[in-house]
Amino acid sequence: MKWVDIKQRYPDQFILLGNLVEEHISLHRYKILGGEVLKVSNDAKEIRTEYQKYNSQGKDVLYSLPSTTEEFIVENIPFKGIFK
Repeated sequence: MKWVDIKQRYPDQFILLGNLVEEHISLHRYKILGGEVLKVSNDAKEIRTEYQKYNSQGKDVLYSLPSTTEEFIVENIPFKGIFK
C-alpha cells in the first residue's frame, strides 16, 4: 500500500510498517513510499512493543509517529563514540 494512502486512512496514529518500499535520497536518507501495515494504534507503548517483537525476529520494520506527514523521510545517523 502506498504511504500517502496509509496516512490518509490512519491519520494521527502510530503506524507500524513492514515490507517497506523505499527510495534512497542520499547515503543516509531515504523516503518511505509504501509498505504493509502491521499495526495501527493510538498507544505509543503498544507500537514500540510490536516494533521490538518484529525486530527481534530479524524483520525489517519501521513505525511512524502521528505527526509524520505525507512525505515520510527517514535519516540514519551514523553513531560514533565509546560506550562505558
